[in-house]
Amino acid sequence: MRRKNLMTALLCAAVVAASTVMAPGAVMAEETEAVTEASTEAATEADTEASTEASSEEELEITERPDYKALDYVELGEYKGLTVEVSPTTVTDEEVLKQIRANAGSDILEEVTEGTVEEGDTANIDYEGKLDGEAFDGGTAKDTDLEIGSGTFIPGFEDGLIGVKIGDTVDLPLTFPENYTEELAGKDVVFTVTVNSVKRMPELTDDLVNQITDGEYTDVDSYKESVRKDLEDAKVASRPSEINNSLLTQIAATSTIKEYPQELVDYAANNMKNYYKQQAESSNMEFADFLSTYFSMDEDTFNEQVELVVKQNLRAELYLKAIAEAEDIELTDEEYEAKCEEFAENYGYDSVEKFKAAYTEDEIRLSALEDKVLEFLSDNATIVEKSEDETEASSEASTEAASEDGTEAAAETETEAATEASTEAATDAE
Repeated sequence: MRRKNLMTALLCAAVVAASTVMAPGAVMAEETEAVTEASTEAATEADTEASTEASSEEELEITERPDYKALDYVELGEYKGLTVEVSPTTVTDEEVLKQIRANAGSDILEEVTEGTVEEGDTANIDYEGKLDGEAFDGGTAKDTDLEIGSGTFIPGFEDGLIGVKIGDTVDLPLTFPENYTEELAGKDVVFTVTVNSVKRMPELTDDLVNQITDGEYTDVDSYKESVRKDLEDAKVASRPSEINNSLLTQIAATSTIKEYPQELVDYAANNMKNYYKQQAESSNMEFADFLSTYFSMDEDTFNEQVELVVKQNLRAELYLKAIAEAEDIELTDEEYEAKCEEFAENYGYDSVEKFKAAYTEDEIRLSALEDKVLEFLSDNATIVEKSEDETEASSEASTEAASEDGTEAAAETETEAATEASTEAATDAE
């Protein structure tokens, strides 16, 4: 619920303070939230500014990122000769149409007055969720638009509406994920859902393509081919991250973090707290009021959550640094300079000098070293491409896992508002 929102916001706001400058591919597939490059860089800049300010009396004042020997804290398992399964880079016709629907936006949708709900439709619904026959808090909403197949609601909800006639009411017996809130985790519930209306993407014609693309494309075939090419390019570009995530997930499964370097935890936690204190100040709010308003928690609970997030973010760094030490992998000056140029370009800096001015040399070297270790792991792994059937099954599993790990259910209208509020607050200082 709202604490999940805080964990996500904290990860987005201070992943660098807790780990490295760019976190280049070192995001644990099962252990951290995905963070976009843009939000990571913006948060990093805010963290860098925050870390230069004086800390309050009760917080530690650490001005430099502490160094440590990772093998003192990590017992490594298997990390060489791993097998990584990757998704094919081919794009299906269904993926092309789904992307075209997304590109078109909701304005292009047409209302359907007869028939049944189909995959890809936007259904306007009323719903009421009951646990043991009683309506539960947050489980009821009216006049809600839901894209069928988006994975927005808990597993089974959207699929249960496919085939329901417009205007009909249906009962959906569902089970909340085990990873959900304490009150609902693993509980069997029944959602009574009424399909008020349906909007659907009209048939794709040359005129519609011209309208969707503002005249850039004037025929269906050329537009489909363009979309297919973009999707293929995106899959190719994402493959290194897919490989890295799989490698780190497998390494985490057989390795053990015996403890965390406390000085580093304190350093990262201090930066993260300063970041949010800056946000409170920019909102003209006392810090306690800021936490209460946006995250519904007091400062003690906030501090506990911060330390949890810091340790979570440190896991990938600990594994990679430990492997570098075990394999005597070091970064040469030439490699460092080359990485500075690469990072500066990737993160939109006008020059290498401006990039170097934004981060400490130790932070940049650590990120560059992590990249080098990931290359070493990939070179020593067997990469196998999944079949289309395996990819589809994996996609369904990951969608369900995403729902369990924090995707808000049908009952979460109030929480969605809280998420928007916390996101807005998190961007004020940026």
